[in-house]
Order: sequence, then structure tokens, then C-alpha cells
Amino acid sequence: MSFEEMSRELRDRVSKVRLMIFDVDGVLTEGRVIYLDNGTEIKEFDVQDGHGIKLLQRAGIEVALISGRACPAVEHRAAGLGIERVYQGIKQKVEVYLQLLADTGLKEHETGYMGDDLIDIPVMRRAGFSVAVPNASPHVFPYAHYVTKASGGRGAAREICEMILKARDLWDTVTYRYFSDTN
Repeated sequence: MSFEEMSRELRDRVSKVRLMIFDVDGVLTEGRVIYLDNGTEIKEFDVQDGHGIKLLQRAGIEVALISGRACPAVEHRAAGLGIERVYQGIKQKVEVYLQLLADTGLKEHETGYMGDDLIDIPVMRRAGFSVAVPNASPHVFPYAHYVTKASGGRGAAREICEMILKARDLWDTVTYRYFSDTN
């Protein structure tokens, strides 16, 4: 579905997002866990997803990560993207979500959440705009307002970032420098 094909209800939901929260494994990564012989865990992140997150931040939309697992690679990726609100090893994600609301003063309808598994459902049920990836657990789909075309770790986050920017009429503002003849 292109931005132009979105229903009025979906556009309304997306246009209110001021905080976008992403799960990590299965959303920002393909969901595989790779261990080296020394026990080091490796995660692979999509560069275009990262650029989408940077575009959101440039537009003044805050980004947070909530992961059920903990891994130093997530800290490194978040630091590289300038994401300050990073929560790892969280088994009850809704508790962190409610704390984010308290800390930011935002209302639920101003939040977006992107997840892929059972642990994400409690937050997806509350967020104003809930997103699933097509490779998510089938149990998640009933709680998603939108399912991305791209898979987790393969451009799904970028798809959502662009959707939010376009719905909030911020796309041209944050991408102007790429299309301008003055550069």
C-alpha cells in the first residue's frame, strides 16, 4: 500500500506519531541470533532503516528501542544513530512503554510501536499506531494497524519512517537537501 492508498483512519493514526518505538530482533534485524565461538553475539542491521530513523529524528520525532533480549551490538547501533532511549532485557515491555509516556508527557495516540512477536502485543494494543512485519508471528497481526511490505531487518523500519514523515507532511522538509539543485 502506498501512502496515497492509505485509508483516512490509518493516515490519521500515523500523522499523530511523535514517538516511534521499535523492537529490535525481528524488526531492526532479521531475527537471527548468531554466536561466535567466543560467545560474542552478532546482529545485522539495515543501513536504510538507520537512515530512516535519522530522518525521523531530524523531523523532531523521537525514537526508542525496547528489546526483550540484551546485546552490546544494540547499544552500539543505538549510539551510532543517536537513540538515547534504549531498553534491553525487558520482559514486560508495556511497563517501559508506560514509563516512556510518563517521561515524555505524550499520550498513547501519539506513539507508534513496531513489533513481531508475542512479547510485543501488550504495547501494540495500546500504541496509537501499531505495526507488524510480514515475517512476524501470526498472533501479532490482529493487533497491527499496518503490516509492512518489507521484512524485518530488510527495510521495514525505513518503510514506516517514510510513512510517518509523509503523513505528518514532513518528508519534503527533511529530504530537501537531497533533491535540491543548490547542493
